[in-house]
Amino acid sequence: MQHVGQWDGSAAVLADAARKVEAAGADFFLIGTNTMHKVAAAIEAAVDIPLLHMDDATGQNLVEDGITRVGLLGTAFTMEQDFYRGRLDEKFGLDVLVPNEEDRKIVHDIIYGELVLGEVKDKFPSGVPANHQPNGGRRRGG
Repeated sequence: MQHVGQWDGSAAVLADAARKVEAAGADFFLIGTNTMHKVAAAIEAAVDIPLLHMDDATGQNLVEDGITRVGLLGTAFTMEQDFYRGRLDEKFGLDVLVPNEEDRKIVHDIIYGELVLGEVKDKFPSGVPANHQPNGGRRRGG
């Protein structure tokens, strides 16, 4: 749904899940992915229990540790849109840095091409510059 811009559909699925955990007796709920925080407000509106917002927990810990500038890696949605970065900036005064466009695409492709599939490949994609590749381009200590 994300890749075709059906965020309302994603919100409806997650709101239904939030209603179910609320009905089961949960005191609050979590969204276990940065990207789906894009629809957090719609999910929160569907239930009476609060959301422990990932951005807030992250921002609070960074501020408590005296960190004012942070790098953000995630899906293209998370890195390029304002729902995550903007909240960290507006609520916590954090300077949120993201990679350049080419590197954002590489990170996004690794997330959707490997991680969501439960795969971690042994090599970085050929497009990753050598100076960004730990261990000579080998991953997982390989």
